[in-house]
Amino acid sequence: MDVIILTLSLAVFFLGLALLTNRARRRKDVAFELKPNCLLTRWPVLFLTGPRSMFYFSSYWNLYTPYLAEHGYEVFTLHLPWNNPRLRQERFEYFLNQQESQNRKFHLVLDTPTFTEFQDVLRKRSPSVMSITRICDSGKDTGPGDLRAFPLPVAEIEMRDTPKGSLFLHLGYHLHKQWVRRKDLNNLSSLGALPATALENSGRLLERAQTLAEMDLRES
Repeated sequence: MDVIILTLSLAVFFLGLALLTNRARRRKDVAFELKPNCLLTRWPVLFLTGPRSMFYFSSYWNLYTPYLAEHGYEVFTLHLPWNNPRLRQERFEYFLNQQESQNRKFHLVLDTPTFTEFQDVLRKRSPSVMSITRICDSGKDTGPGDLRAFPLPVAEIEMRDTPKGSLFLHLGYHLHKQWVRRKDLNNLSSLGALPATALENSGRLLERAQTLAEMDLRES
């Protein structure tokens, strides 16, 4: 009986911790001023969720998506299955087939583990994917040859890192990494989750969006 009570207590504790860590990220509102005269992309910007767990499942891209949306970009997020590579790839391929059948196009934004998972699929050159942008940690080796031989524009954005951030957020993300057991996860800063760097890193993403808009304009 004591074992059952202890097990239930631990389950409630970790569930509460998971909900609180996700809520803490959502409440990190960062005030920002809009940058004027941003050239907008012809096609929407689509973010893919990376590996998730109960300690990191909501608002995967934190400030990035609302920041671009507030600047006038059409932004969507495709919520993939949490952490099963096979299910994640099946869901993404199904989504691509849907978009191709409806002649829809978009600019793709993803993190390092998702790029690693899907690079073979993306090399097949779906007519719906107009470009790929990979969000990377600062100074992290992303592997040789990852960007070679792609039949469409591919770029990396190296986001600034910071040791700052609440102990609570770092604890939650540590548990997330232990849960998903992936060594190539982006850090909290490059995902836009830490207030100390969220605005600067969002600005880097905005610069990339304007580059994509210029590319769309040349190709129209």
